[in-house]
Amino acid sequence: MSSSLPSNPVSHLPTDGLQPSGMAWPTRRFADPSSAMRYPLAVTGEVQFSQTGRSEWTVHFPIAPLASDLIMACSFVTPGAVTPDHQFVLVASGRSWPLLPVPSLVGERPDQQSGGAAVSTHIDCWHTHEPLAEACVVLTVNSAEPPVRYFIAMSARPLAWPEPAALPGIDCLAQAPRALSQMTAEEPLRRHICSPTSVAMLLSAPSRDEVLAWTRDRATGLHGSWPLAVRAAALHGAVAAVELHANWDCALQVLAAGLPFAASIRFAEGTLQGSPLTSTGGHLVVVHGVEGNSVLVHDPAADTDQTVARRYDLAQFTAAWLAMRGASYIIAP
Repeated sequence: MSSSLPSNPVSHLPTDGLQPSGMAWPTRRFADPSSAMRYPLAVTGEVQFSQTGRSEWTVHFPIAPLASDLIMACSFVTPGAVTPDHQFVLVASGRSWPLLPVPSLVGERPDQQSGGAAVSTHIDCWHTHEPLAEACVVLTVNSAEPPVRYFIAMSARPLAWPEPAALPGIDCLAQAPRALSQMTAEEPLRRHICSPTSVAMLLSAPSRDEVLAWTRDRATGLHGSWPLAVRAAALHGAVAAVELHANWDCALQVLAAGLPFAASIRFAEGTLQGSPLTSTGGHLVVVHGVEGNSVLVHDPAADTDQTVARRYDLAQFTAAWLAMRGASYIIAP
C-alpha cells in the first residue's frame, strides 16, 4: 500500500470535521444508504471516491484545527465482503503521518517513521502533541472499482481525561451475547486474543478461530489491531466501526438499539474488582448492559466460557474504559 498523496487533493466534504466543542469531539461517520440504515448511531452522509490510480481510490476529509494531546482513530470497512487494502494518512503543515496499512505486510511499519514531533502514530491511531491547523485525513483504497457498500468512522478525544467521566443515570440493557473465553485457546496465543474473541461474541455465526484468522497483523504479529477487528466483522456481514468515546452517551444509544459493543479497557492493580486480570495496559471486553451501579460484561479473559459473564462496578469500569482512549468496536450484525 502506497502512502503517497495526490499533488492536488480535492475536498468532497464539509470542513467542520472533528472540531472540538468544549470537551467533546464528535465522531464523523460516512456510509452508503444501506449501511447507514443498519448502524445504531447517526451517519454524517455519503462520500465520493476519486480515482487517483489504475486501482486506487481516495477520499479527503478536511479537519478543523486539532488540539494537542488528542487520540484520533479511523476505520473503513465494506460490509459483507473482504474490505480492500487501504490506508489512512494524516496530513498537516506539509507533513504526513501514515497509519499501518490494512492489512499490513511483514516488515511494513510506516508508523515507526517520524513525520515530526507534532504527531506520533501507534499502529491504529494517532496522538497529537502539538496543535494542528488545516489538517486533512486521506483514505486510500486499493480496488479496481470504488466501494459500493462502505462504512467509514473518524473520531478523536483527549488521550486522557483529567476528571472522571459522568456515570449513566439510567438502566440500559441489550441482549446478552454468546459467551466465549480466550483462555480455551492454546498457549501462548490465549494471552493475546481478547480482541478477536470479543468480535466473535458480537457475531452470531463465525467461531472464534474463524475471526482469529482475519485479525493477525502481519507487521506486528499481534491480534489486537482495531481496524483488523472491524474488518473481520464486516467480512461476516456486519456494519462495523472503531469509535472513541469521552462519555457513555453513544454507548447507551447502542445498547438501547439492542446491540452490545466491545470496549477497550486498561486499569491498575486492584481498580476493577471481580476482573479475571489483576491489571492490564489494554484489554477488550463486551458490554451488554448498565444496571444500577453495575456494568454487565462478558470478559474473554475468564478461564472458561461458563465464567465469562461478569458484573463490574459502574464507576470502576467507567474509569477503566473512559479515563484513557475510550475505544470501542461497534458492530451491527
